[in-house]
Amino acid sequence: MRRASRIFRNLFAGILLLLGAGMLLSWWVVRRPLARLDGSVAIGGLTSGVIVDRDGWGRPWIRATSVQDLVTAQGYVMAQDRLWQMDLLRRASSGDLSEIFGELALTYDRENRTLGMRQAAERAAADASPEIRGLLEAYARGVNDNIAERGGKLPIEFVALGYKPRAWTPADTYLISLYMYKTLTSTWKEKLNRQWITEKVGAERARDLFVSDSPLDHFIWTAGSSLPVSGSHAGLPSSTRTLDQRRDTGADEPPFASLAWDAARNFLGQFEEESSEIIGSNNFVVSGAHTASGKPLLVNDTHLQLSTPALWYIVHLTAPGLNVEGFALPGAPLVIIGHNERIAWGFTNSNADVEDLYIERFSDANPLEYSAGGKMLTAEQG
Repeated sequence: MRRASRIFRNLFAGILLLLGAGMLLSWWVVRRPLARLDGSVAIGGLTSGVIVDRDGWGRPWIRATSVQDLVTAQGYVMAQDRLWQMDLLRRASSGDLSEIFGELALTYDRENRTLGMRQAAERAAADASPEIRGLLEAYARGVNDNIAERGGKLPIEFVALGYKPRAWTPADTYLISLYMYKTLTSTWKEKLNRQWITEKVGAERARDLFVSDSPLDHFIWTAGSSLPVSGSHAGLPSSTRTLDQRRDTGADEPPFASLAWDAARNFLGQFEEESSEIIGSNNFVVSGAHTASGKPLLVNDTHLQLSTPALWYIVHLTAPGLNVEGFALPGAPLVIIGHNERIAWGFTNSNADVEDLYIERFSDANPLEYSAGGKMLTAEQG
C-alpha cells in the first residue's frame, strides 16, 4: 500500500514538473522576442540621437533632429511592435502567402499575382521622387536594423511557421498601400453576381434589385435643404540583409500553418468586409460657431473591424518643422490620419467604382483567337 502511494506521489510530482517546464518554455517562447523598451540601441544611418518615449499604452513619441532620422526610428519602432503584421500585409499583396502557409493561401496569391501587385509596387518605388525615395529608404533602414538586431528572437508567428522575414524595401511600403487600395475598391465579385442574377431574372427585375441612384447621391448644399424623396438607397543599417528562408517539410503545409492561417485570414478579412458589404466609413466637421471651445471639430471613423493587433498604429512624431500625431499604417512612414498644432485631417473609403469587367470569347478551334468588334483576332493583331 505504501509502495503504491509512493508511486502515485512520484507520478503526480513528475506530471507537475512536466507541466511547469511546459509553461516555462511557453513563457520563454512568447516573452523572448518582446522588444526592449528601455536603454539605448544603435541604429545604422542616424546622423544624430533620437529619443523614443512610450506612454502607458505603449504608444511611441519619437523626437529627432531631422525628418530622415525620424522616419528611420519610426521604421525601427514599428518593427519592434508589428513585424509579423507588416510581413503578412506585404506577402498578401505580392502573392507570397503560400510560401509560409502552403496551399491554404493559394486563392489569395493567385489573384494578387494575376494583378501584378509586386510589379506595380516596384515600378512605383523606382519612379518615386528623390524626396519620397529617401524617406522610404530611411524607413526601410530602421525596419532592417530591427530585424538584424533580433537575430533568432523573432515573434512567435515566425517561429511557428519556421521562416525569417526578408529585408524591407521601399517597394514593400508601396505593396501595403496597394493592398489597402485594392481591397477597399474591389467590386468585381459583386459585378459578377449582378451579371448572373440579371441573366436569371431579366434586366427589368434586376433594375429593382440593383438600383443605380440614391437620394444620398445628392449634395446637401445648405442647412435648410432637404433630400429628394424619390429613389431608394443603393447600399451602405542598409547593408544588413536577411534572406527569406522557405521551410521544406515534405508536406503541402508547414506545421502550425492552419492555426496561423486562421488568425491571418481573420485579420486580412476586415478589408474584404469593408469592400464587399460597403459598410464604408464616415466623417464630419462641426464649425467652431457651434462648439463650446469656439474651435472646429473633426470626427473621422474608418469603420475597420477591431483586431489584435489593430490595423492602425498610433504614433507621435516630432522633428524640426514637423509635429504630428495620429494613425500610421504598419509598413508605411509618417502619419496618414492625424493632426499637428494647426490642423487635423482624415479620410474615408468612398467606395469608388474603379473596375470594369469584360466578357472575352475565345475560338473553340484556336484558343489564341478571340472575338472583338465582330471579328476574330489573335493576340498579335490585338
